[in-house]
Amino acid sequence: MRNYVHWTLGLALIALLSLSGCNDIASDEPSPAAGNGAVLSVPTRTLGPIVSFTPRFTATPIPSATYTPSLTPTVTDTPVPPSPTATVTPTPTPTMSGVIRSTENVNLRSGPGTNYEIVLSVRPGTELGVLGMQTDSRGREWYKVAYADEDGEVQYLWVLGALIETDFASLRNLIETPPATSIAAATLEPNRVDILAYCQQKRVRPPSPKTTDEVYIEWSWYVARPEYMEEHLLNANYEVRLDGRLLENYERYATEMKREEGVWIIYWYYPVGRLSAGQHVVDFRLTWDQPITDGYAHFGPGTPNEVDRGSCTFTVTAP
Repeated sequence: MRNYVHWTLGLALIALLSLSGCNDIASDEPSPAAGNGAVLSVPTRTLGPIVSFTPRFTATPIPSATYTPSLTPTVTDTPVPPSPTATVTPTPTPTMSGVIRSTENVNLRSGPGTNYEIVLSVRPGTELGVLGMQTDSRGREWYKVAYADEDGEVQYLWVLGALIETDFASLRNLIETPPATSIAAATLEPNRVDILAYCQQKRVRPPSPKTTDEVYIEWSWYVARPEYMEEHLLNANYEVRLDGRLLENYERYATEMKREEGVWIIYWYYPVGRLSAGQHVVDFRLTWDQPITDGYAHFGPGTPNEVDRGSCTFTVTAP
């Protein structure tokens, strides 16, 4: 029964397809004539126009961002900086400072002595670099100094040791001699005794040091004006002896010039250390190469005071 139904439906479907196909095939027979003798045309099936829909607007695509590739840096060999080479700096000559101590200008010379020419003069309080020290033929100490002018030019000259304040000689003494020979050290010593070299002429009674005391031989020179002091120092020859022994290099034991009771004065304190018990004698003798003045009298060759002498006798006791 089912097979019959299926066959029936199939035949009906074929018949419908055949009929639709006949309508689309043009007839080969001539068109029937109209009644008035005109030929009647059979209209052909005209396909209707295909209506296309025009879009009301066209979507403009948003441009996509185009990424410009960044430049890839070319790898280059980075030079390794060379390690710094150690520069050997020469060790400069040690320089100490010194200050001119005077109320008048002080001469700087081309060499260590009065026979050298005067190059220039500097004012009191001028600071100089001290490079060395030298003793002339008369035993006077001269300092080699470095002087810089306003333009920065440095000159190396010499100045008399008594006219400049510096620790150069003191430090050298600490190396060459025991600390007791230093003036600064002696000043601080509790058992210090000063003996005036010409105590008899000054009618001064000398002290009696003990064998445990540190003894210093003292003398001085004063002038009315500071410039007279330089003249004296350049021409003076001190010969001071203790029990016949000459006290050498006395220049290094001079104090700076200072004003005291209306005069300008320099003191010398020569350290002789601890002495044996008994009597001791100091002989003092001062001469000058050329005539000088202290502002009160004249001294030296051809003057009434060609030689200045003095002495002092003192006794050292046991404690």
